[in-house]
Amino acid sequence: MTNELSMKDLLEQQEQAFSEVKIGKTITAKITKVNHDEVVLDLEYGFDGIIPVEELNIEGNKSIEDVYKVGDEITAIIQRVSEKDGTIKLSKLQADRKNDLAEITKAYDEHRIITVSVGKSIERGVFAKYKSIEVFIPISQIDTKFVKDTKEYVGANLEVYVIELDPKRNRFVVSHREVLQERINIEREERRARIKAEKEAERARIKAEKEAERARIKQEKEDLFNSLEVGQKRHGKVTKIMSYGAFVDLGGLEGLVHLNNLSWKRVESVEEMLHEGQEVDVYVLDVDAETRRIALALKDINNDPWQLIAEEVYVDDIITGKVVRIIDRGAFLEIREGVEAFLPISELSDDRILKVTNVVNVDDEVKVKVLNFNPENRRMLVSKKEAEREPEEDYSEYLEIEESLGTLGDLFKDKFKNIQK
Repeated sequence: MTNELSMKDLLEQQEQAFSEVKIGKTITAKITKVNHDEVVLDLEYGFDGIIPVEELNIEGNKSIEDVYKVGDEITAIIQRVSEKDGTIKLSKLQADRKNDLAEITKAYDEHRIITVSVGKSIERGVFAKYKSIEVFIPISQIDTKFVKDTKEYVGANLEVYVIELDPKRNRFVVSHREVLQERINIEREERRARIKAEKEAERARIKAEKEAERARIKQEKEDLFNSLEVGQKRHGKVTKIMSYGAFVDLGGLEGLVHLNNLSWKRVESVEEMLHEGQEVDVYVLDVDAETRRIALALKDINNDPWQLIAEEVYVDDIITGKVVRIIDRGAFLEIREGVEAFLPISELSDDRILKVTNVVNVDDEVKVKVLNFNPENRRMLVSKKEAEREPEEDYSEYLEIEESLGTLGDLFKDKFKNIQK
């Protein structure tokens, strides 16, 4: 009786457990046997779980024995229950498709790249697989360039985006072109950013070099300016000719040579002495720290002809000069290069002179007497008539009478004797 009840209880338990087995339910069990066309699972229901080879989702040309071994765990979905032969048929393919569909749906929702393997080509595109799910790549979505022959892509693994998803119609469309285009765009943007960064770096480098060069030139100019001293002789180049003088570059700084400082002699125009681009030696006349102006001289300031002639010529000296200019009031004589004397019309002759050229003309050599001489103010007044005047006979020696000489009558009696005769 106990054995009958035990058997009854066992059958009830088995029936209760079996009632929980539902088609479509996902279960996981271990393999107890591997055959050439199926694997057998231990389901603990008193029934065997059978997965036929076509429901195992075996890739390529592999055999069951290559993939599965006794003791391996497999997750599968119940397809059919057969109480007569005590078996439950399952499908690993369906379980895999369920998981793979979840993955591909997530990839579609998140616009995430997946990798598919191309297995078959047609004229309009290629068929590929994402695990257990077959997808289609239209010819326009295979590459960014024109595709002539889709057969070239068979066997290739391609990264794709899912662009169309309809599980009910088993429609999965993917694009390899979008992945390529996205990478091209990224590379293009990176290249643009790199080129922009390189240009900005180059501009920054050039700017830094220019600023450094400007600072160097500024410092050189400052050093040059600070090194200038009045009386120095410097070498430079004429940069500009003006009516009032010439600008000379001393090596980064320009100074002005005024018309009056071109020569010790009179100069009518700057062009007589200089031209642009000419290299010259000049003398520093003045350096103004506030205005940053530099006054220069082309004439040798260390050999002032007025200072030199001051050591040789004095008032009342008879000298010779050459007429260089004539005005209504007189004439200017060049006594020495850089030294001119003025000869007034009143000093030309004792006679009344109406016109200077009646007595002297340009280039005439004239002997004159120095009436007034002021070398500091560069003034010399001369007289032609005084130079030509006969000197008076000097009787001073005779006017100093000593007692031994007697009277004036005695002194001049011999002279008066000749006159009386």
